[in-house]
Amino acid sequence: MMRATDAMEYLPDMEAIDSDIMETVLGTAAELDPSNFTDADVRRALDGDPGIEGFAALLSPAAEPHLEEMAARALDETRRHFGNSVCLFTPLYVSNYCSNECVYCGFNCRNGIHRATLDLPSVERELDAIAATRLEEVLILTGESRARSGVDYISKCVELASERFATVGVEVYPMNTDEYAVLHRSGADYVTVFQETYDPARYAELHLSGPKRVFSYRFDAQERALRGGMR
Repeated sequence: MMRATDAMEYLPDMEAIDSDIMETVLGTAAELDPSNFTDADVRRALDGDPGIEGFAALLSPAAEPHLEEMAARALDETRRHFGNSVCLFTPLYVSNYCSNECVYCGFNCRNGIHRATLDLPSVERELDAIAATRLEEVLILTGESRARSGVDYISKCVELASERFATVGVEVYPMNTDEYAVLHRSGADYVTVFQETYDPARYAELHLSGPKRVFSYRFDAQERALRGGMR
């Protein structure tokens, strides 16, 4: 079990891409002190196009008295772009094996829980049952174990799902660009990745071992997914 001391250090099989997004985001966040924002800053953000500093103001303690107004503004923005539509999807876990030691997660590799990976006929049966409800979107999920749910296995699950659903998402361990391209060719439309926190120091405290401990590789997962053809 990997127990790295540096949450920014890549493992040998992890692809490093030429991107400055992480440095830009973390640098901008470090320059913005939440305690420096005032009620007037929050008011300006609510009255206009907030931008980065305005967005930070809306996340600051000064914004607490404006929560109801912020909720109303958010509702207005949502309706303006999407109307009153509601999107429904079903998550289908095909495996709960995991290689990570995350302190908050029930899938933690050190937890003594029952583990299973569905064989493909079982995946088909589950997909058929979901499709019978007439939902048109499904999300394929696994625990983060390449050994128990490899790229080839996930791609076959995606192929089966794409035969039955209009939209197929994947929420699995972060991958390299060429691996995301494999899933995209198999029928995956989008990728979901949870980061939990964007504070590198706090992140290291929560992710004790396993590939997920590498903050930077996880941060760039969506960029690699985009380069692999995902939308």
